Amino acid sequence: MSRLPARLRPGAPGPHKLLAGPLGRALLHTAVVVAVLGACRGSQAVGPAGEATRTVDPGRVDPAFQGEWDAVQAAHEKDPSGPAVVEAADRLLARDPPLNLRLAAQQLKAGANLDRGDYAAALASARAGLEDVSKVRAQGIDLAPAERELAEDLGRTRALAEAEVGDPQAALQAIAAATKGDRGPDLLAATARARERLGDRAGAALAYAQWREVLADGSAAAALAEARMREQWRGLDATALEEAARKAAGTPAAQCLLVRAGRSAPAGAPAWVSGCQVASTSGPPRIGLLLPRSGKFAGLADVQLAAATAAVRVLAGPAGSSLQVAWEDAGSSPAEAKKAAAVLLASGASVLVGPVGPGNVEAAAEVAAANGGRARLVVPGEGAGQVVGVAPTIEARAAALAQAVGRANRTTAVILAPDNAYGKRAVSAFEKSLPKMGVKSLKTIYYPPNTTSFSKVLDPIRSSLKSAAVLIPDQLARVELVVRQLVRDGVVIERPKQPGVPVLTTAEGCSPEAIGAGHEVLEGVLVAPVGWETPEAAGFTETYTAMEGEGPPDQAWLVYRAVAQAWGGAEAAPPPAAAVLRVESGRFVATESAVSLTPAERPQGR
Repeated sequence: MSRLPARLRPGAPGPHKLLAGPLGRALLHTAVVVAVLGACRGSQAVGPAGEATRTVDPGRVDPAFQGEWDAVQAAHEKDPSGPAVVEAADRLLARDPPLNLRLAAQQLKAGANLDRGDYAAALASARAGLEDVSKVRAQGIDLAPAERELAEDLGRTRALAEAEVGDPQAALQAIAAATKGDRGPDLLAATARARERLGDRAGAALAYAQWREVLADGSAAAALAEARMREQWRGLDATALEEAARKAAGTPAAQCLLVRAGRSAPAGAPAWVSGCQVASTSGPPRIGLLLPRSGKFAGLADVQLAAATAAVRVLAGPAGSSLQVAWEDAGSSPAEAKKAAAVLLASGASVLVGPVGPGNVEAAAEVAAANGGRARLVVPGEGAGQVVGVAPTIEARAAALAQAVGRANRTTAVILAPDNAYGKRAVSAFEKSLPKMGVKSLKTIYYPPNTTSFSKVLDPIRSSLKSAAVLIPDQLARVELVVRQLVRDGVVIERPKQPGVPVLTTAEGCSPEAIGAGHEVLEGVLVAPVGWETPEAAGFTETYTAMEGEGPPDQAWLVYRAVAQAWGGAEAAPPPAAAVLRVESGRFVATESAVSLTPAERPQGR
């Protein structure tokens, strides 16, 4: 019997992936302000305890559809939110399978789209599955147990997606129908979102407080819930807050609203409830976080939110400070970034952190400049002009890798690069820096950015590889695919005590997990990352890891350094210069004595 592993749907998040679903992506579409006092302490993991994932059995799988069903399962196991899940499910649905497989396919499609923030597609899939259920029930046919379970999952998914893009009143009805006993954090967050969209600010504030009630102290999700409830109760008088609190009398959520209304927190109330009082406006300048939560850059959203939360906690210090942070969705276009920057400046922000993307940075810089120079802009990337950046440029990283090629005494180099703007910029940088390091023969091969098989890509240069240095400016995940092909072809990767072919990369998207267990093939690869751990930032590593259950990836380091620059100004430690590190035993180690990671060369994020 075939079993379908349930996705980490919002009702059952794992300990460090709560923000990978709609809870993280959808709730910063408008400005939110949080004063980080003592509430952002602790090291508990994100997500509710005790909510284990469960498997869903679709029942007997008709042998005629076994191949398509196996493909759906394989895609889901590889990446539950990947487009391959949707494609495989569509292939199965196109064959008009039995009801149990139709429902399972629609649920997997809906779940994948929900995780990616494509709520309209998620809603369409959930509705399609529920429509099939309605047709069967209208004929007086009873659903099999597995089908009933899938119908329940589809109803829950429909409720979550409806809260984001559908009719908010219908969403509340769907949430009520999907609720069995206590609501999980996903439905609490969806309730808050639906009430917010209805304009019921008091009800939304209560729902966000109820969501906060079930979250772990110190988690990124808790900080997000607190930020959203503060946004919703802004301008509400004590009467409105007290009336909302009566709907959940005796709960920490109600206590929070009453504290906001001017009452004292009762003895024994959770620590976060005391933080519901009006925050002080004195102290350091307010920092505006201008980070993307929607559009093409939304894939960075969850890491950036967690990194910003961890950074604020570290910078605020163990005693807590009156550091104030305003959050705003920067979107993924210049127009969205410009609008968001204006909102943050109007809220009193004096330093903006973000956005992402050259055009968006220019738009935000234009708004900051129009503010009379009273606001600084610090971006979690490369700087330009008056914009302060914290990342080494691609040119600087290429130069550092070229120096490593020179130290390896290689006069021949091969560049394998994606055929896009990033790849072409990196190639241009290598073409300028490699000849200065003694490279006399240089060959460049471009490949489509979505390439996953590199056997044919390597055909033209196989015979020359053993005497060359191979440079791959790309995402680390794709670099690993290239390295695996090289190893299959018999190429030995150079290591300190093992002669071979030097493989060097910019390793975009690197993280402790990306070079750890299961990625041993990367042993010896030289990387010039955009962000990595350094000695003065050990506290951030510990805080982020405690929150997320895994070490900070490169984009998290950029956010931390941008927030640190915004917080410390001229007194902040400068970001590190481009450096070449080596993958060794599942960690990064320095290749030069002048480069320091942590006091004992501790693995990144471990």
